Amino acid sequence: MHFVKENLRFAAVFIAALALGIFLSSCTTRKAPQVKEPGPEGSGYPLTVTDGMGREVTLKARPERLVSLSPGNTEILFALGLGGKVVGVDDYSDYPPEAVDIPKIGGFSNPNVEKIVALKPDLVLATNMHEEAVRRLEEIGIPVAVVSPKTVEGILDSIEWIGKLTGASEDASRLVADLRERLEKVKAVVEKIPLDKRPWVYYEVYSDPLMTAGPQTFIGQLIELAGGRNIAYDAQTDYPEFSAETVIERNPDVIIFPQWHGSESLTVERLKSRSGWQEIKAVKNNRVFGVDANIVSRPGPRVVDALELLAEIIHPELFGERNGSSS
Repeated sequence: MHFVKENLRFAAVFIAALALGIFLSSCTTRKAPQVKEPGPEGSGYPLTVTDGMGREVTLKARPERLVSLSPGNTEILFALGLGGKVVGVDDYSDYPPEAVDIPKIGGFSNPNVEKIVALKPDLVLATNMHEEAVRRLEEIGIPVAVVSPKTVEGILDSIEWIGKLTGASEDASRLVADLRERLEKVKAVVEKIPLDKRPWVYYEVYSDPLMTAGPQTFIGQLIELAGGRNIAYDAQTDYPEFSAETVIERNPDVIIFPQWHGSESLTVERLKSRSGWQEIKAVKNNRVFGVDANIVSRPGPRVVDALELLAEIIHPELFGERNGSSS
């Protein structure tokens, strides 16, 4: 996923789309997806669930044709060994590489319902940014379930929930157990770091205008879990605009940015050359890092990869040295 403007805003609002959540302030009051009614005699189906929008969704049988409307959900399906059942994905689903060749059903924010219907899916996985498409598919009679985790724990729960929906519960349980073990290893190290020893971190979500991630966002949570302190700790919105003067004034120890901003790449050198930024501690100490935004912002199984990456960047003395990157 190149960070064209639409996709960058997806990453910001996410994952926890994301994501983000990416990851999605509108779902903060909604309950996590739940299985409400297990199938008879251990078959698992028919299965009735309550999804991330509070809707009841019933599957009569194990779904064999799956459509995903977000990169995070696509990655979950492949991680559960269900890639062979995925018949349609959004334009930005590009991981794993096999997802690139799957028929596309439109952009993340504007899926083409007609294309989805033509694929004859047994189950469509959406996010709470797809309310119009969800409503139309529901009217047509195509099962569609909304998955919009807001936290790292929510992502792990969503993996297990999708596993139950698709008949892949055992694979989901194994995957989550592995991810949780890695997560706990990072947390065990970080919890020993005194608060006043945790570096201040500026994560730049977007460059024009400057936009960062607030404390309630998926990225904000990852910064804290990785042993950092977010300079946007007092933000009242999920993705506030920050002036260059504010970044300079708050003087972060570490700067992290996605390597694609808009339609072009941003390098360490270009960021360091911004007027007045040479006085920032992160710039002075060569602690400016470009990262793959797909890993950091997608609410999927690579969430722990993102945490480990940020932990290495923020605390190289504890997690290993990582050099600033301009590519």
